[in-house]
Formats: sequence, structure tokens, C-alpha cells
Amino acid sequence: MSPQRRRAVWGIVGTVAVLGVALGLALVVRGLWTSGPAARAREAYARGDWDRAAEILRAEIRDAGGRSVDPGILRLYARCLVRLDRDASALSIYDGRLGQAGAEAALEPEDAFLKGLAIVRTGQLEAGLEVWRQALAEKPGADHAEMLDNFTRLSVRLQRIDQALDGARRLSNLPGWEARGRFLLGEISELVDDPPGVVAALDEALRREPEARGALFDAAHFRRLLARNLLRLGRPADAEAQLRMIPSVSSSSPELTPDREAEWLLSRAYLQLGRMPEAGKALARSGDYGAEHRLMPEPAPFIGSAACAPCHRDESRAYDATRHTRTFYHGKDLLDLPRPERPVVDPDDSKVTHAIERKGDAIESSSRIGDQVRRMVVEYAFGTPQHYLTMIARDDERNYRALRVSYFHTPAGSGWGATAGDVGHSDTVDDLRGQKIDVRDGVVRCLYCHVTRSRDFRDPPPEGGAGPEAADRAIGCERCHGPGGNHVQAVTSELLDRKGSTDFAIVNAAGTPASTANGQCAECHTVGLPSQIKGDPENPGYVRSPGVTMTFSRCYTESNGALSCMTCHDPHREASHSAAFYEAKCVACHSSPKEGANAKTAASSPPAGKRTVCPVNPARDCLNCHMPKVPMPTLHAQLTDHYIRVRKPEKR
Repeated sequence: MSPQRRRAVWGIVGTVAVLGVALGLALVVRGLWTSGPAARAREAYARGDWDRAAEILRAEIRDAGGRSVDPGILRLYARCLVRLDRDASALSIYDGRLGQAGAEAALEPEDAFLKGLAIVRTGQLEAGLEVWRQALAEKPGADHAEMLDNFTRLSVRLQRIDQALDGARRLSNLPGWEARGRFLLGEISELVDDPPGVVAALDEALRREPEARGALFDAAHFRRLLARNLLRLGRPADAEAQLRMIPSVSSSSPELTPDREAEWLLSRAYLQLGRMPEAGKALARSGDYGAEHRLMPEPAPFIGSAACAPCHRDESRAYDATRHTRTFYHGKDLLDLPRPERPVVDPDDSKVTHAIERKGDAIESSSRIGDQVRRMVVEYAFGTPQHYLTMIARDDERNYRALRVSYFHTPAGSGWGATAGDVGHSDTVDDLRGQKIDVRDGVVRCLYCHVTRSRDFRDPPPEGGAGPEAADRAIGCERCHGPGGNHVQAVTSELLDRKGSTDFAIVNAAGTPASTANGQCAECHTVGLPSQIKGDPENPGYVRSPGVTMTFSRCYTESNGALSCMTCHDPHREASHSAAFYEAKCVACHSSPKEGANAKTAASSPPAGKRTVCPVNPARDCLNCHMPKVPMPTLHAQLTDHYIRVRKPEKR
């Protein structure tokens, strides 16, 4: 023991002699913590022998009898219990005896991690994540690697993407965890459509750890992901180099299972390089990978809808007239939207008014209560002036908010009313500015379903700036068909698959199974969680979710996979408003075999033995009974119920 340590110990002993026996007993306990059984327990814990550490600590706690036990011993024992999967017992210590001990028993980062882990393993995911979030916020300079690792992965699982990105970045700065943190950062950057972020993270991670030891997936997975994003950035040579490092790629060894995805990606690298013979060979080696992933976006640069029009004139002209191209307004387009001629009284508080006015080249919203005024600048508008339009503004704290009032247009007239989905307000003008809008990684969530590529409108702007697709009118061709860069190269070079047919290198939902095509539409034509909708299918509020509710229908489940959204709707054209048009679709299937329509209709109809002919009116008026219009007062509209069924009589 050093002279300084001896002086410190004797000083403490002298103090104990003065303070008395009670404090002397406490000193004995602390002495055990630094040099006795507790020290042996700490050593056992440090080397991962948690059973031995727990055994020593149990004896110490038992021998203490009714005396108080040092909080440090309790903390270490609780840690052992979590490591041994005895979560309930550990939590009883953390929340019980340690909780009663006050500040002296404050949790260290190791305890915060293990307490959160125990909570998560009991099924309380949100509560466990919150324990970790608070601990990481309180001590950002003392990051705990295991906690950051688990915090990041659980944040992804619970769709807290911003939290996950922050956790992965912090983990990648910890000694010994740099590669693992970057592997996670690459995966999360893929989720938020950030190809430069994926490339930077995975390139560095694989440089540090080429075999991806300690990562969630093997090295081949990360090289495929890296190559995919290099192709999205138009860097095919770099993508080829990464794919060539996967042992099974282009190998003739019978001992290696062909990596079909890597070969398919290699075909795209050669396609972008213009090496068509090699592209065809790689495509042949990929087998049916492309056919099995027909709705997977191509790993290619975006080109914008304007580049599609010259070859697809009819579809482009028809699509330009649809509402899909009129669901988003930004910049100077906002200046042409309807605005109230005078301040609008708040729908819930008559003392509050809202004005929406042009100020130079911008639209400004101002909310007034008495002599208090809060102003915001409108950034976006979602919807269509022909039906319903909501503006999104930015407040002084840089939060996005949906204005309290929205514009509606109906056959009976137009006006301004309460914004659908607004959750209410308190008594302050700050809250009366409007509901805050969810933002992840700088992107307003509403953008995902209203533009071709949401990251083009993020704040701050994406690395390299927005792509050519940002010039699309709202939802462009590549929102459903994926990036078109490979397609242009494929059709001019005739990329052939192993069967000798042209691979057009573009997403095309036509001919895919109904469930697959419906899933693509349902990504945006669903409001709410599918699990909640399935749990309450008769709820009239879910009429806004046809992508889910249609799948409840017998027409769908008994169609042998034939019924899809595209049975009745051409995605390239504005939806028909004719009841007769849709009823003809119904009758084509719900008629006797003798009355069956043409061969094309019969091919998509259920077998004759399963056809049901309506006993009430077999020829017309199908919609009023089975797909009626449901009033949606908040939207000032009536929407068609796509849950096709024999409806239960309403209770009177």
C-alpha cells in the first residue's frame, strides 16, 4: 500500500474512533468492498464468472442479517443477477433496496444498461429504451458500449431512427467498438435512404474488420449492401470490386453455394459499365433472384419523370392528369394555393384567429390570441385544392407543425375548417399554432407518400443535393417503378436474362401476385397500424386504409390471388367516378358461368363452384350495398369502403 493510501486509511480510522461504533460497522463493510469478499466478487464479475460473484455476494448479504448492506454490494449483486437472466430478482433490488438508499445508490452506466436490459426482457420495450435514453443523455461523455449497442438496435426496432443514428455514431467512436458501430450505422443509413452515409460507414467498417467479426451479419451481407449503394451513386467499378471480394462470386467451385444476390448485383455493375456480355453471364448465374424480387427497386441513380416521358408518352400524359401528381406543393408553388381572405376563427377557441398571407415569395401563418401573435413560415402543403389541403409550417424552434385550419372543397362549397387529426390544444398560443409533425433524420414523415423521394426535401439538404427526381410533380414515375438509371441502359443495350428474354431493369407490378402488388399500394394507402385495423375491421374510420381493409374481403381471399388494386384501378390514370364502371367489374366475377364475361375476365375470376351471384340484384347497384360511401366529416368528404362484404344492419 502506498504512503498516501496508508495516511488516508488511518485518517478514516481516526474519524471512526470519534464517531462511534455504528459508523465503525459501516467502515468494515466498505473495507470488505475494497479488499475483502466484495473485491473477490468484483474480480469474478470482471472475468465473466457471474455465478461465483453472485455466490460470494449472497453470502455477504446473508451474513449482514438485519444490518444495512453497502449499496455497492447490492449494485454488483443486481448486475450478476441480470447477467444470469434472473431479471425479476435484479429489478427488485434496483427498484427496491437500491431505490430506497437514495443518492448514495445512484446507478452507474453498467447498472443503467443492465436494468434497461432486464426491463426489455420482461417485454417492456419502451420502458427499457427510456432507461437507456436517460442514462445516455445524463452522461454523454461516459458512453457505455453495450448500452449504446442495445439502445441503437432497439431504437431501430421501435422506429426511433434518429435515436438509432445517434447511438450508432457514438458507438463507432468508442475504442474497440468502431467497426461494430459503423456496421450498425450503415444499416440504419440504408433505412433512411442515405446512400452516401451507407457507403462511408460500411467502407470504413470493412476496412477495420474485413471479416465483420462481432457484427450482426457476415461480411458478404455488408459487401452486398455496400455494392448496392455504390450502384445507386453511379459507382459501378467500386461496386464490382466489393462484390469480387465475396468468395462465391463467379466461382466454379462445387463446394461454394452461389451467391445469387451478389451475382445479380454484379450484373448491374457490368450493365452500368456497358460490359453487356459479362452482365448477361452474371445475370444467368443469379438464377431466379430477379424474378423473386420483382418489386425491389433497382440499385441505380434516379433520372426523374421527365426522362421517362419520351418513351412512355401515353402513360406519362395520362398520369400527369391524376391526383398523384397534385398531392404536394413546395417553394413558389405554394403561392398559387387558396388562402383565406380574412383571419379564420380557431375551430375550438373563439378567442384565437389564424391568418395565412403572402409575404414576398413566401406564405406566412400567424396565430393570434389577444395581443400575442406567433408567426410561422409555410414550408409544404399536402393534398389537393380540389378536395382537401393542409399546410405545414416551421415555428421559431424549427419544429414542423400542421396548421390548425385546412382548406376543403366540396360540391356544396369551399372553406377552412379544423385540420383532420389535430389532437387539440392547451390555453397558450404556442400550442394553438398547430400539431407538431413527426420528423426523422430531418425528413417530415408526410413526404414519404407525397413525393418521389422524401430525402430530397430533408433539412439539412442531403449530401450532394437533391436529385433530378426532385423536379417531379409530387409523386413521379420512380416512386413506384424505382430508380430508372439501369432501365435506360438496359433497353438501349438489350440486357438478356438466362432465358434469352430482355431484362428491362425496372420495377413493374404488372403480373405480380395480387398480395405483392397490393403491398406496394398499401405502403401509402393505409392510415394507421395494420395490426390495429385488423383488430377493429368494422371501424368506419379505417375507410381511409383501403390497402388493408380490402384484404379482409371474401372477394380478395377467394380470388385465387387474382384480385388486386389494379383490378379496378389503373395507376397511370385518374380513378373513374362512374359507378357503372366498377359494377361491371363486380358482375364479371359475380355472375353465373353462362353469363361470364370475356376470356380475360374469366381468367381472373374464381372457379365456377366458388362464384356467388347476388340474390338481391345480380346485375347492378353493387356498390351501394357492398362498398358504400362512408362520411368523413373531418375531411369534408365521403370515401368508398373497400372492405367488401354483406354489411350488418345498423343498430337503431
